[in-house]
Amino acid sequence: MPKIGIVTDSTNCLPPDIIQDFGIRVIPVGMVIDGKVYRDLVDIDMAGFHRLVKGIEDQPSTAAGNPADFLQAFKELAESVDHILCILVSKALTATQDSAYLAKRMLRRERPEVRVEIVDSKTSAGALGFVVLEAARTARRGGSFEEVMAAAREMILRVIYLASLESLQYLINIGRAPKTTSLGEALNVKPIIGFVDDTGLVEVVSRVRGKKKALDTMVKLIGRYVETDRELHLMVHYVDGRGEAEELEAMVTSRYGCTEVYVTPYTPVMVSAVGPMVGLSVYS
Repeated sequence: MPKIGIVTDSTNCLPPDIIQDFGIRVIPVGMVIDGKVYRDLVDIDMAGFHRLVKGIEDQPSTAAGNPADFLQAFKELAESVDHILCILVSKALTATQDSAYLAKRMLRRERPEVRVEIVDSKTSAGALGFVVLEAARTARRGGSFEEVMAAAREMILRVIYLASLESLQYLINIGRAPKTTSLGEALNVKPIIGFVDDTGLVEVVSRVRGKKKALDTMVKLIGRYVETDRELHLMVHYVDGRGEAEELEAMVTSRYGCTEVYVTPYTPVMVSAVGPMVGLSVYS
């Protein structure tokens, strides 16, 4: 059986017990608040994030994962595996993949026999998490490294991510707003964004008025992008309280058949980039 290590970044939204069970290595993405860099879920949690941003004028900015963190993870895995598959958030959102490639080149000098491949998931949140999880499951079943990579790439084509935002202003501020962004967000208009194809770009897929309508619309949009005659795999994401996420979970599971369901929080870096939101990741 090949020895394969799986690496991803902190935007994956997988439940911690799954990450631990499969031995997935998670590299923190960075965030800059008042000139200081914080590593996602390492130097800062959600409570600390809210405390630090309270009253500041400038929105925090995101930063790529540190090459040193990738190199450390690669080196540690190289002691027990022959292959490393690193699956990361869409490169359209961050330079984190550049950091991973730098670490890959540095590892090659010391451990040229260890193969490292880096895959752009072209998505984020639980959609990234599901890609990572499928790779980990394929490796556990004894798949070859090529089979594990193929499983990840096939999942990228199947999984979608949708989120209802309070506003697109956060994405506008960091220069990551979709090209279709307009100023018509007032009067309680809620943009629904997503990764719904294989471009790796955020798209505005709908605009609705009010939170309830936004949740209804996300549930209906699943039927546009996913084959709902098959059992769904679902992950619902929240910022602070689980209430809205659990409501969305109930709406999806009452309408579609689901075989795997998780409710997980967003990380501080994700909230700093997008603002308040509720989202879902799904595939069949």
